[in-house]
Amino acid sequence: MKKRLLILSGLVLLGCLIAEGAEEKQAVVSNGVKESALATVTLTEVAEKHLAIATAPVESKNLPATRLYGGELVLADSAGADGQSIFSLLSQMTPADRLRLAEEQINADGVLKSAEVEVAAAEVAVKRAEALLESKVGSARSVDEAQARFDLARTALEAGKARRELLGAPVLAVKPPETLWVKVPVYVGDLEKIDSKQPASVGRLDGRPGPDGRAAEPVSAPPSTDPATSTVDLFYAVKNPGATLLPGQKVGVTISLKTVGEKLVVPHAAILYDIQGGTWVYQSLGDRVYARHRVQISRVVGDSAVLSSGPEPGVAVVTDGAAELFGTEFGVGK
Repeated sequence: MKKRLLILSGLVLLGCLIAEGAEEKQAVVSNGVKESALATVTLTEVAEKHLAIATAPVESKNLPATRLYGGELVLADSAGADGQSIFSLLSQMTPADRLRLAEEQINADGVLKSAEVEVAAAEVAVKRAEALLESKVGSARSVDEAQARFDLARTALEAGKARRELLGAPVLAVKPPETLWVKVPVYVGDLEKIDSKQPASVGRLDGRPGPDGRAAEPVSAPPSTDPATSTVDLFYAVKNPGATLLPGQKVGVTISLKTVGEKLVVPHAAILYDIQGGTWVYQSLGDRVYARHRVQISRVVGDSAVLSSGPEPGVAVVTDGAAELFGTEFGVGK
């Protein structure tokens, strides 16, 4: 009996020791500073006027949700939605195949030029035969023969144009075209969620928000699918000023979804980046007092930044002079 009591007492003591150890903190944080207690910057009236501080309110807007997809820049399809072209095969071609295609394009250009000359010459011949007939020195047969040659030349010209359009834009052009298409493979299960009529934004492949995104308009194109991956290709046209984009380049494409919700929006000029890549805005506390507030950027639309977290709607944030406030807070401003 005593032995059982000793064992029971030992178990109780062991349980108490374990419970005491469990309550002991495994880590201690010293000198912690909450973001709500960050330093504030107070300017004099002269300093605020010198920095030309300007503010804008945080707004809440109804905006569609978006999703990032990977895309590839391709040459625009000159045949249009009702035609068929070689453009969708470019990504699968070897360099030798592209060289042969370039030769076909050059030959087609030559045939097209010859057909245009033939049409012009046949048109002159028709007018000359008609003038001779009116002068009573020609015959109706000559007019008919000239007209037949003109019709044949015009038919050859139309066939040459169709053949050239089928071969697409020059694949060995020295300068990239002013407009490129973006091919975006989309899983068939996502098609119902996508608002394919809305413009997309072409930017970084990693999807990091920034002001350098380019607007891309949806375009119709010949059907393009990949049964192996269950994807359907969507196409968007993007302007290429300065020829900074190249065919075959991989890009990130932000596409609008049909889902709409309330989003926080601030001018992109209000966003500041710290050395770790964190994003901040300066919130106006009144009486020339400003405090940093952390924000999370969802995406950038034009000159506005859409936030996934940030100050409440109506709060004034600094747009002009935000960088100077940042330098002042950390002692690098003047």
